[in-house]
Amino acid sequence: MTELLFFLPFVLLVGWLVRGGQRRRAAALADGGTAAVPVLLRQGSRWRPGRLVIGARPLVWRPFARGGEVVLPAELRVTGTRRPTVREAVRLNPLARIVACESAAGPVLLAVMPEELEPVLGALERG
Repeated sequence: MTELLFFLPFVLLVGWLVRGGQRRRAAALADGGTAAVPVLLRQGSRWRPGRLVIGARPLVWRPFARGGEVVLPAELRVTGTRRPTVREAVRLNPLARIVACESAAGPVLLAVMPEELEPVLGALERG
């Protein structure tokens, strides 16, 4: 019981911080600005964590760690969304949604949390 009392403030603080980030991103997009939404980009056989900069033209994915920015193709179109497979869920959050896109350069897969799915789909539809 004492463990619960110890971890409860920590859990509440983390939840408050995460929700605050979501509110700030939503407010920035509502004002017509740019926002960096956390997504994972599939490159080869690896999922790389980073942020998709929404509101910038062209769409840019920036990695959290080392590596350069990836400019997403302008003719990128969404072909569907799905849940991760069991194999993908080992590396990804099982609650994430995978957005499958097509372009002349080939397929692009983005893994997005459900709370961030709507702004990402909107940005991909606008190009």
